[in-house]
Parts: sequence; C-alpha cells; structure tokens
Amino acid sequence: MKTLKSIIAVTLVLCAVLVLFTGCGSTLKGTYKANDSLGGSLTFDKDNKVTGELFGITIDGEYSIDGDEITFSYKGAFGVGATVTKTFEKSGKTLVIDGTEFVKE
Repeated sequence: MKTLKSIIAVTLVLCAVLVLFTGCGSTLKGTYKANDSLGGSLTFDKDNKVTGELFGITIDGEYSIDGDEITFSYKGAFGVGATVTKTFEKSGKTLVIDGTEFVKE
C-alpha cells in the first residue's frame, strides 16, 4: 500500500511539472492565412522564425510571444529593419493579430 501511494505521488508531481512546462516558451508552427480582403499569410517555423507575405512582398524575421502580445523583428527592403509589437490571441487553429484573423491552413 505504501508503494502504491508513492507511485501515485510521483505520478502527480510529474503531471504537474509537464503542465507547467507546456505553457512556457510559446511558439507557433505552420502557415496561417488572413481572413480579410488583404489576403496575406504568416508562416511560423522552428527557432521562432516567421515569413510574412502581404501584397506580394515577403518579409523574413523572428517573432516572440509574451502573454497577449506578439513582437515581430524583421528586415525589409534595402536591409532596413523594424520591430513591431501587436496584440495577440490564439484559439485552436485561429490567431488574431492586432484585430486581423489568421486561420491555420
């Protein structure tokens, strides 16, 4: 009986640790397409890399998520860079970035 209690206790601790680590280091993976008249898409890859396409212009960069904000850092035309922070929500296969809805393809 004592062994069974120990096994249950260890199992509960491991489950709690896994739940804690699941929420850390938010990352995205895949291509999300905008649901508006502008079209456009964002492709998120490993190592927090992102490629965005809007009006036929592709921008490569990186992203980070901090709670309800997403920050994009990228270099555009002529090597001019920018860092932009937008509001962010994720629900299932849908992202809402600064009011624009993107759905995973």
